[in-house]
Amino acid sequence: MTPLPEPLCPVCMDQGQEVLRLRQELATREAELRDLRSSQRDQGKVIQESTREVTRAKAKLRRLATQADAASYIAEVEVALAGQRSPPANAAPLLALAQAMLDSTAAPFAQGDYATAMDRAAQAEQLVAVVADSGAPSSPARSRAPAEILLQVAIPLRSSADTRLRREPQARAFVVTTVKKGSLLVAHAYKGSWMRVETEDGQVGWIAHTELGAR
Repeated sequence: MTPLPEPLCPVCMDQGQEVLRLRQELATREAELRDLRSSQRDQGKVIQESTREVTRAKAKLRRLATQADAASYIAEVEVALAGQRSPPANAAPLLALAQAMLDSTAAPFAQGDYATAMDRAAQAEQLVAVVADSGAPSSPARSRAPAEILLQVAIPLRSSADTRLRREPQARAFVVTTVKKGSLLVAHAYKGSWMRVETEDGQVGWIAHTELGAR
């Protein structure tokens, strides 16, 4: 007699359907975002809103992550990081920071905290994207000043030297405050070789990424 199949868990089925829906939505949003960035069309608010939607979808996926999801994602980021064979000369600090963040996924992964492991991998992925963007060949659309790009995941950082927090991403821009070496910061966006960060006391400004390091 053929045994009856075990009944499926309704909660598991619902979760699986939600993961599938989020992945489809994410694929659509990321395709739209790539098109907007490549064409530079309606830049600014439209790109930022698309970025926020991608961020929300990815955050939901990380909360539902399984061991296999986390392992696969971490491996993808490792491949992307290893693929940076000819980065810009000033990108070494960012790549070292990305590697440190990727290494930090091991502990939460071993403890079964896959959401945290994927969050840290996402931070590393963002830094790799910053390096890839800064090293991409110029085109007529990119010959203008680079646009500010919101990070999909906020990145915890530390200043690697005494530096200045500037109002604009320019070496001669107005100085908001002086940041001491070792100060804790959180990065929310980047523009060219600069990152928009927030200090512990809530001040916001720009610091060159060569003066930032891992916590």
